[in-house]
Amino acid sequence: MPHSATELSTPARPAAPSNTQAAFLASCIGMVAEDLAAAESRLQTLMHSDITVIPDAAGHLAFAGGKRLRPLLALLCAQAAGVTDPDRITVAAVGELLHTATLLHDDVIDEGEFRRGRPCPRIVHGNGISVLTGDFCLSRSLQAVANTGHIDAVQSMANTVMRMAEGEVAQLYGAGGAALDRDHYNMIIERKTATLIAWCSQVGCLARPEDREPLRKFGMELGYAFQIADDLLDYGIRNASGPGETGKNPGQDLREGKWTLPLLLACEADTQLHADVLEAFDAGPPMAEATASDIVRRVLASDGVTEARAIANRHADAAAEALSALPPLSLIHI
Repeated sequence: MPHSATELSTPARPAAPSNTQAAFLASCIGMVAEDLAAAESRLQTLMHSDITVIPDAAGHLAFAGGKRLRPLLALLCAQAAGVTDPDRITVAAVGELLHTATLLHDDVIDEGEFRRGRPCPRIVHGNGISVLTGDFCLSRSLQAVANTGHIDAVQSMANTVMRMAEGEVAQLYGAGGAALDRDHYNMIIERKTATLIAWCSQVGCLARPEDREPLRKFGMELGYAFQIADDLLDYGIRNASGPGETGKNPGQDLREGKWTLPLLLACEADTQLHADVLEAFDAGPPMAEATASDIVRRVLASDGVTEARAIANRHADAAAEALSALPPLSLIHI
């Protein structure tokens, strides 16, 4: 299992993954390769609809080269906890389907143009189709988990989707706000990002009751680290040449008026930067290109990036520590 957020997601690294990191990821994938292939097939089935624009719009995102982090975590955690229930494949596929639903909705809210190096589905099919396809993905996810007959999985997924929605609303409502509030920031990323990763890590509560809390803790901590790594990506920390490599333009979150951790930390240390950011937020979105470039430059010149990376690494260490509570595989009675 991973000991660093960047080993799975890599966005906080300033350069391409090393041979060691690539080998580690390949090893993780190899451990569950057969299950991953089954989850990919299940995902395609779940996206099927006689209304052909639905699989077209959803598949435009889902099969555009995503990392499959959530299915991979679900299946690795299933193996670590001795979960052999065939429904683990459905949980893994649903993790990606739920993520796809949030991306379809986010791109409409944020007026995004590119995702994973391709035009967003809303650009190709329109905002209405994108939103309704996201609704379809949510509904299909609920249907698929309900059909497993595992009430704990259904209840935990319903709670997860509710908290994800709360996180998205809290972020949208607070966009461009004046407060430098790390507690509010942590609440947002817990709900909009970490809670789904935690659900996948619990294998949708298919894991034994005594293993669910360590797996949940692992997923929550990894989710924090992953989101902070994504925040760093917004400042071009990875050597990206454009949306074709990372799928995200540097300063994209900033232009949308979103407080991310490097920005928060930089503004805490520089009251003038804080004032300038608030003025820019008041004038947008979208933020003027020259203004966004200047703020990005000043954040990169501050200690905000280094501090944010250190916080991400602490969450990654806590995630690894959570797994130590799991029994050795040899003690799990399957």
